[in-house]
Amino acid sequence: MSDPLSHMNLPASGITTHFTDEARAALAGYGEYVAVEPPHNLIDEGQELSSMYIVAAGQLSVRRQGQSSEIELAKLKPGDTFGEISIFDPGPTSATITPAEPSVVWRLSLQQLDFLMNNNHKLGGMLLIGLATILSRRLREMNKKYVDAARV
Repeated sequence: MSDPLSHMNLPASGITTHFTDEARAALAGYGEYVAVEPPHNLIDEGQELSSMYIVAAGQLSVRRQGQSSEIELAKLKPGDTFGEISIFDPGPTSATITPAEPSVVWRLSLQQLDFLMNNNHKLGGMLLIGLATILSRRLREMNKKYVDAARV
């Protein structure tokens, strides 16, 4: 029987928006697909991590422990990326990631990224540009929230 994950494709959104189908397929070969099911956490808040993820299918919930209960910070959908900070600055995670439904994520470890960068410079560069774009967008959004809060 064939592995259903072997037929997965990375979504043409998020960091791979400008990738061709061939580039997304090539990138997928450097990482691995992981199936996740509720109620099992994919990542626990505070867990040491050195991998990044792209949601390939399904939906995940991002939660953080508040003073008295868990707070949902976001819902992740196909194409969304998380854990990318851990690729460049490995350390404890800031939130728990739990599948809201049966889902598939694509995982790329620091070692796999290093292999990609050494073996396919063009594809590695495309990935880094995609990551820089996403991280810059998030930083801009955080700056706007900070400035807006300071004006109150």
